[in-house]
Amino acid sequence: MDEKQDLVRILASNITACRKRAGMTQAELAEKLGYSDKTVSKWERAEGLPDVLCLKRMADTFGITTDTLLSLPGQEPSAVSENDAPEQTEKTPQPVINHGAVAAIAVIGVWMLAALVYLIGRFCQVDLTMALIIAVPVTGLLTVIFNGLWGMKKLTFWLCSFFVVGILFMLCWILRSYQVWQLMWLAIPAVAIVWISCRMLHRVK
Repeated sequence: MDEKQDLVRILASNITACRKRAGMTQAELAEKLGYSDKTVSKWERAEGLPDVLCLKRMADTFGITTDTLLSLPGQEPSAVSENDAPEQTEKTPQPVINHGAVAAIAVIGVWMLAALVYLIGRFCQVDLTMALIIAVPVTGLLTVIFNGLWGMKKLTFWLCSFFVVGILFMLCWILRSYQVWQLMWLAIPAVAIVWISCRMLHRVK
């Protein structure tokens, strides 16, 4: 019984350390593994054990082996034979990309480019405010894409809504000479459609 408790505590410590090293929250790790953040929290408090399949997926997510997850730091099982030695080298933990940082850099890059175009326009006495307006829906689109690839499904509704509202705002700006700002009222049914779509996708999943 003590041996099992030791294993649970070791695994809890390793999950916490690997998750923080990867720059992930409990909710983000849970999303990748198909569990709730409460379950991940229980694992990290040494109040439960994930199944074998989940352990394998978790190890793949962190770029390590299951043996590393179940061993004390620096005490991973050694190779059984000389033929296994190269495999130990290949299983060295790989650097984990901070997805949030990548998304932030992309969004900041969009706004830096938009601001540069706008400032060039001011210098040349040309109104290039449109560059800043376009940056709004582009930012929304980028966040939706990055959230779909790496993010939390809980943010999908808000990011999609921001993208839709950004598109409407850009259209109203383009057609501002026609005084069509009333089109922004379309944001209400548009956001409602997004909400319904997200609910349907969640239920299907």
